[in-house]
Amino acid sequence: MMSRLASFGRINIPDWVFYPLAGGVAALMIVLALMMRPVNAAAVVTERELVFQGAALADLVNGPGTNVRFDPGHADGPVARASSTASFEIAGTLSAGVAAFVPQEFERRISGQRVRVEYEVRTAGTDGPSNVFIGYFTSGYGDSGWREVPVTPQFTTVSFEWDAPVYAGQEYTETVGIWPDPGGENREILIRRIRVLLLNPDP
Repeated sequence: MMSRLASFGRINIPDWVFYPLAGGVAALMIVLALMMRPVNAAAVVTERELVFQGAALADLVNGPGTNVRFDPGHADGPVARASSTASFEIAGTLSAGVAAFVPQEFERRISGQRVRVEYEVRTAGTDGPSNVFIGYFTSGYGDSGWREVPVTPQFTTVSFEWDAPVYAGQEYTETVGIWPDPGGENREILIRRIRVLLLNPDP
C-alpha cells in the first residue's frame, strides 16, 4: 500500500523508497540547522540548571513543520510564539520542533543524571491546542523521546523527568524541543521559560 505522503499529488513512490528518502532529507535538515547553531549568550547556566527566559528565547529555532518568533513586548513578559503547520503525526519524527540548543558546558553535566525538563507555556487564545509534546534530544546516544503534556490558556509549568544516558564520546549537539500544535493547525502557543534541572547532581 502506498503511504498517504508518498502518493501526494501525481507522484506515486513505493514506501520502501519513500521512507528512507524522507529520513535522509530530515537528517540533512537537522545537519543544516546545527551548522547555524546559536551561541545561547543569554541562557542562564549553573551547576544544576539551564534556563532559557527573556532574551534567551530569541535563540529558539524552528525545525521542519514549525514556526517561532520572539515577542519581547508581550504583556506577560518576553515570550516565544510557536506554532505548527504540520501535524505531529506526519512530521513529529522529522525534527525537534521548536528547539533551544543546549550550551556545551551544560551538555557535559547531564551524562548519567536524572533530569527534569520544564516548559512554562500557555495557548495564545481560547481556541488553542489542548496538549503539546516536549522532549530532550541528543546527538545519537539516547533521547528522552516526545512526551505529551497538557496546555491551557493560563501559563502553567509542564514537565517530565528522564534518566539521561551516560555520555560515551559522542559529539555534543543537544536540544530541548517542543511541538506546539499536534494537529498542525497553526494555532499559537506562548513559551515564557524553558528549564532543564539536574535532580541529583554528582558532588
